Amino acid sequence: MRTIVAVAIAGGIAAAAALLSVLLFTPIFSVGGPEPNSPIVRAGGLPGYNQTVVSIGDVRLLADIAADPNQKSLGLGVRNNMTEAEGMLFPFESEAPHGFWMNGMKFPIDIIWLDAGKKVVHIEPDLKPCPSVLDCPNYTPDRNSMYVLETVAGFSERHNVTVGTQAEFELS
Repeated sequence: MRTIVAVAIAGGIAAAAALLSVLLFTPIFSVGGPEPNSPIVRAGGLPGYNQTVVSIGDVRLLADIAADPNQKSLGLGVRNNMTEAEGMLFPFESEAPHGFWMNGMKFPIDIIWLDAGKKVVHIEPDLKPCPSVLDCPNYTPDRNSMYVLETVAGFSERHNVTVGTQAEFELS
């Protein structure tokens, strides 16, 4: 009987050691691990901005958080370009039909409005930069939102983001 118990204990220890070695030596590519078709979230972001990982559609991206009035006013106008795995998230204090425009932008984007439950309520795809301040339309959804996510142009279509798509992210 003692021999059987000793073999069972030794087998359990060996199995635990094998599992631990797999866990310790399996490379981790991003926070939470991206889905197979997702761009890999990279470290970085804009200096002076907090970041969060946003999961939406079939992708995870690193979003700079426009938290204060100055960052919200500048928006993505502070960037010359952006990759598929990057974005900017605008959190607001309350739900409202938050309007946006493309003044100061240097590249086209998609604007995605999310409600308090982080569900997509409106999308304006492939918006081009304004030619001038006088010729710069305001884009306002017909539903209230609590968050706005700006991504590269065509993002919504490429990643099957539609009204009703659920997003996931955490704000500190």
